[in-house]
Amino acid sequence: MIVCHRKHLEARCRQRGYTLDEVRACIVSEDGSTLTVDETHAAYPREPKVLRQRPADGPGTELKKLLARVGITATPTCSCNARARTMDANGCEWCEANIGQIVGWLREEATKRGLPFVDMAGRVLVKRAISNARTAEARRAQEAAQGEEVAEPR
Repeated sequence: MIVCHRKHLEARCRQRGYTLDEVRACIVSEDGSTLTVDETHAAYPREPKVLRQRPADGPGTELKKLLARVGITATPTCSCNARARTMDANGCEWCEANIGQIVGWLREEATKRGLPFVDMAGRVLVKRAISNARTAEARRAQEAAQGEEVAEPR
C-alpha cells in the first residue's frame, strides 16, 4: 500500500497517460487529500499506457513551431507534416547528421511557395529546432524523474 497526497497520484497518472478516474479503483481509502493506494491493483498506473502515444514532439515539431512564429504553416498539399514526423521519429542526432537534407526540404517548400530562402538561415533554424527539442526532452525527463519520486511507499 502507498499513502500519498492526491496531487502525487494525479501527477503519476499524468506522467503515464491516465486520468484519476481511470485509476480510481486502486484507491483503497481517502482521508481529505491523503490517499491510500493499492499499487498491486490492476488499475494502478504502473506503466505508461501502451495504446496511448505522447503528443508528437521533437525537432520536427519544434521546427514547425518556429516557422509558425513567422506565419509559415503547413498546407493541405505540402509534405511539411510528414517531414516533421520523420524528424521527430528519427530524433535530434539524425537531424544533425542530415541537416543538409532538411535544409533542402525547407528550400524546396520555399520555392513552391514563392518565398525567398537562404541556406544559412535554414541551417540556423534547424539547429535552433534541434536545441529546443533537446531542451524540451530534458524538461520531460526531469518531470518524469520527479514523478518517480511521488507516490512512493511510506
